[in-house]
Amino acid sequence: MREETFWPFWLYALIYAVGALLMFGYATWHYLMGDFMRILLPAVLGLMLLGASLLHLTDHRYQRLSAYLVLISCFLLFAVEIGQARNDVALWIGLPPLLALLLLPLGPAMLLNLILAPLWLALLSDDQVSRDMVFTYVAVIVLGALVPLEQRRQQAFLEATDPMDPECQALNSSAIHELLGNEFARATLLQRRLSVLVIHLPQLEMAHEQFGTRLRLELLQRFCAVAHHTCRVHDSLGRTQSSLFWLLLPDTGETGALMVRHRLISALDATVLAETGAITSRIAVCSPHPGETWATFEQRLQIKGQALMESTQ
Repeated sequence: MREETFWPFWLYALIYAVGALLMFGYATWHYLMGDFMRILLPAVLGLMLLGASLLHLTDHRYQRLSAYLVLISCFLLFAVEIGQARNDVALWIGLPPLLALLLLPLGPAMLLNLILAPLWLALLSDDQVSRDMVFTYVAVIVLGALVPLEQRRQQAFLEATDPMDPECQALNSSAIHELLGNEFARATLLQRRLSVLVIHLPQLEMAHEQFGTRLRLELLQRFCAVAHHTCRVHDSLGRTQSSLFWLLLPDTGETGALMVRHRLISALDATVLAETGAITSRIAVCSPHPGETWATFEQRLQIKGQALMESTQ
């Protein structure tokens, strides 16, 4: 559902509760006005909205059911009030499609709005139905549908341009390759040192096969947390393959990289998971040779990573 993606879970329950209060307030207003024949419907609908709010908070599986309860309640009120409205009919005719678009995914909401369009127009009196009224209803549906479409487009754009790996706090493969290329060019131009730790986590595949996705994600996240804690602020961790990482160490020679490697291995050995024990890692140090090109250095990194993944030691 779209509510799980764009709106916080608790916000819908709060909106349903506010809607229940409005329904009870509407019933109280009819009571104060002496219109006792119209008290029952908003009072019952208020109870339905209150039940939808509690149902929404009870279990995530009931979110769709609570949304339909709210729609049924509001549609019943619209059906009664729209026939008695003398002014602001355009407002009443525009509320049902907007409510459906807010509470339901785009596909079911559009289908429901198209199916119910003849019903809402039939409830109007003959002098209220006009070409402008039909145009208003269609315009509300079309404009309302553009909002979730734009949200999906922006979400897809953010996911496509996000440099972070979706499973852990590390750069993704394309981002770490691009960053390493820039660091290699900077080190070559300024004659600075550069080292890369090639890290393989052999327990990832085993954790996924024996304990499932949850343990694999926990192992990834614990490893990234340890790696970030061990290295410096301007060092960069990236994931090039499922269980293979690069840790970029700018302005660091081979001796400094070996010290970082030792600290990282010690920290990982001290990080114990209940199912797998200490986090096992295979780490190699790779530094550019004098006069080496970027393509050659990248190839050496890939060869070292493949050797670590194939090693049985």
